[in-house]
Amino acid sequence: MQNIYNPAITEDTLRRYEAERYRTSLRRTSNGLGFMLIAFIGMNLLLSIMIVIMSLTVREMGMSSEDSIIDLLSNGMVSSLTFFVVGLFYCLFAKRSLAEILPFEKIGAAKLAKLCVIGIAFNLFSNSAVDLVSGAFSLVGIENKGGTIDLGSTPDSLLMILTVAILPAFVEEFAFRGVVMGTLRPYSEGAAILISSATFALMHGNFVQMPFTFCCGLVFAYMDIKCNSLLPSVIVHFLNNGLSVAADLLIAHGIMSELVVNLLYGVIFIVTGILAFIFIKGFIKDKEMFTLDKGSDIIPFKKKITTICSSPTMIIFTVIMVLLSIMTLFGVS
Repeated sequence: MQNIYNPAITEDTLRRYEAERYRTSLRRTSNGLGFMLIAFIGMNLLLSIMIVIMSLTVREMGMSSEDSIIDLLSNGMVSSLTFFVVGLFYCLFAKRSLAEILPFEKIGAAKLAKLCVIGIAFNLFSNSAVDLVSGAFSLVGIENKGGTIDLGSTPDSLLMILTVAILPAFVEEFAFRGVVMGTLRPYSEGAAILISSATFALMHGNFVQMPFTFCCGLVFAYMDIKCNSLLPSVIVHFLNNGLSVAADLLIAHGIMSELVVNLLYGVIFIVTGILAFIFIKGFIKDKEMFTLDKGSDIIPFKKKITTICSSPTMIIFTVIMVLLSIMTLFGVS
């Protein structure tokens, strides 16, 4: 009589079953994140339309647009509100623990300072990606179009500091290094870093900025995971944007010439670059700084990335942001 019990087949079948359950869970999680990202776009568009309508109404009533509080609400503030509110709702409905999504484990002051210097140096270096892409587009007659703010007045200067330097450092880190990366981290830290960085870059809706923001996202995410805290990325994000805002304000208000500002920027780049090189050599001795938790090995890393990227809502989000980036590139509003 034939023995129908085969332990090898049973074990293989069980593993395939567990692998499929794992992919299903990852796909469901990815779809939830994709829906949240699409909600970011939708709510941002809705709030922007509402602000435009309110602004037009104020002008029709004869109020000065320069003195109107409504006119001080920029797209940066709208986006910040969107990231925060939608992110909180996602955590609520997906039942994500804020303690896991927003880790703030204690970090030694010396380690934090070294990581911040490394982060700033890398970000300054990554700025070259923006110049390269912008230059490439210029060669074929395409100039990247983007919004500008008149920095001649104090209110506009303060608005720029708030919307470019302060708010993004908190809300964007909450949304991408917190919600997106924190949700995917249990599956694979490497996948969480890549996907959070890619969505961070796409969300900017600007092809010229994408290489820079993707590289920055990688650095921000890696630092946060190795420290189990969002504090490093919040600080570096603020310092990076703050340097850019400070340079623009110094030039706009005639405090320094563009040449002097560029020279100072170069000095900062060189000094932080040298210090970063020294600090990285020190970190090389710590093997834990260069290892990531792979999560379950029931499916390979590439399969995890494919599962995340092929989820319907992630595809929809990507298509929307690519189309918006094309519109921005050609100045279509």
